[in-house]
Amino acid sequence: MTRAIGWRAVVAAVMMMLVAVAASGCSKGASETFDLGGSDTSSPDAGTGSVQEWIAVFRIEDDPHDMSEDTADVLALVGGAIIVSPVACFEGLPSDDPLDAYLLGVAAPSKDALDEILAGVDRAVIFEGRVRTMCLD
Repeated sequence: MTRAIGWRAVVAAVMMMLVAVAASGCSKGASETFDLGGSDTSSPDAGTGSVQEWIAVFRIEDDPHDMSEDTADVLALVGGAIIVSPVACFEGLPSDDPLDAYLLGVAAPSKDALDEILAGVDRAVIFEGRVRTMCLD
């Protein structure tokens, strides 16, 4: 029992760190893929303070704590590629989700890299595409 409580504390700490670097956008509908154009690499947009990257979203919830178990599972598989972030941090997501909701997903600098990550994660993707990340460290 003590081990389960310790694991939950680690998951909560990881989620809080991930949420702390973000601020709130994604789809609950069928899987969609969008490309904002440009090169296939992650690069800062001059003067905008943003980065374009490929993301795949698995889940969206109003409260990130509702995704704790899924977050721990995905984190164990993808490590630093995980995203737990407010929807509003991403430009290019479908606009039907509340900006104050949180998404659980993965990010990569290219479509090929994203596909490699997704090959190791057995989860349904509700959105996949190239977005502009507005919340940076």
